[in-house]
Amino acid sequence: MRPASDDSPRADSPRVSPPEYQLPRSAIGADETRSASHRLRSLASLSGSLTDALTPEDAASLIELKALSALGATSAVVVTLGQFPPSHTPAALAQKAQAQKAQAPQVAPSLVLVHAIGVPAEIRAELERLPLDAPVPLAEVARTGEAVFLHSADELRRYPEWSSAMIRVGTRAAAIVPVWANGELRGVLGLTWKAPRTFDEDERAYVSTLGVMCAQAIMRAHLRVAEQRARETAEHANRSKAHFLATISHELRTPLNAVMGYTQLLVEEIYGPVSALQKDHLGRVRASGMHLLDLVEELLSYARIEAGEEHVRAAYVLMSDVVEESLVLVRPLADKKGLQIRVEGEAAPVELFTDARKLRQILVNLLANATKYTDSGDIVLVMRVDGVDATARVVFDVTDTGRGIAVENHEHVFDAFWQEDPSMTHEVGSTGLGLSVARELARLLGGDVLLARSKVARGSTFVVSLPIRYEAPAPRS
Repeated sequence: MRPASDDSPRADSPRVSPPEYQLPRSAIGADETRSASHRLRSLASLSGSLTDALTPEDAASLIELKALSALGATSAVVVTLGQFPPSHTPAALAQKAQAQKAQAPQVAPSLVLVHAIGVPAEIRAELERLPLDAPVPLAEVARTGEAVFLHSADELRRYPEWSSAMIRVGTRAAAIVPVWANGELRGVLGLTWKAPRTFDEDERAYVSTLGVMCAQAIMRAHLRVAEQRARETAEHANRSKAHFLATISHELRTPLNAVMGYTQLLVEEIYGPVSALQKDHLGRVRASGMHLLDLVEELLSYARIEAGEEHVRAAYVLMSDVVEESLVLVRPLADKKGLQIRVEGEAAPVELFTDARKLRQILVNLLANATKYTDSGDIVLVMRVDGVDATARVVFDVTDTGRGIAVENHEHVFDAFWQEDPSMTHEVGSTGLGLSVARELARLLGGDVLLARSKVARGSTFVVSLPIRYEAPAPRS
């Protein structure tokens, strides 16, 4: 199958390019020159317009309007050959294979109306789903891939049933061309006129080019729609995952708090004396419970961030107070490993306008991460202020002398649930969420967390940078 002109794409070729749009070699008059120039300009304008984000219906409508404007046509219609673009998803392919295996009756292919302008209601209704074997020019072009140009009412009568309805509404000429994309026949573009018409070489090339542009525009539009649906599906799945994590984390935290509370009552001998060995065991139960509670809190933070439910509650707070609160939570872990956490830097009081809870969690996550992966040496927290007035930022450097991270893994350190050595998960008791949550919280506060340096067996330095004065982002329009 092939289009009418010799330069048109063939169905069996690997790829079809739009036919070249050239003026006839013969001399043409001034009116014809102006008409051809107008059509060239309309093609250039149309090509630019079709790069916009359009729906398939809008793309077809734009093609039709250009055809009506440039050629003086009175109606235009775009139909596609079955589903467009064809579905090649695993589900669709599996369904097709299952139908073939069951020898299910094949549904006759049909043409599907995409858009129409100037088409009377009674004729449009017939085009909603037109059988491919229908005795009408739209179906014939879809079957053969050959363009059809009908110059007069006499030529319209080659299709008796169709022509009687068309002539009754005033049609006296028609052009029907195949819609090609990627070397395949995808559908048909049809145009009609109220007066007999002679379709010269220039006009035939113009209409054929419109057909190619129509297919490519609709294909792009369908791809955009598919991408949008896939994005919405992924976002819905992500929200569902975050909701599940938040729910299960909350359900775990409730009984954990009860275990911790009753353990503490036993240690304090509220219900009677306990032996030294029993106190030691209860202490281990409480330590394990605290660790499990920390992991649950990490999951809760991650779930809130993923679900977009983490909100900033900014207030004035002293930087030194937040740092001290963070150290209170991390120092027991460092003392247990014989590590010292040193604080250096800013001596003068620095007042921040930020969310203290989130800043505390950022520092705790970074300090805890440094402690977990350091076996000997010191952990140093350096505080400083960069800039002045409205542009001032507070910076925290967390440096350890731990195991470090290989250069090829630097890009993964902030990935959720990522572990450089998964076998160490049980050893250090990490979810792989600490750094990811720290970075996301910092970004919520208008800052960021970066890996400044890290070498294997030489330790790492992470840097937190936040504005001293948090400013809520402008609402999205």
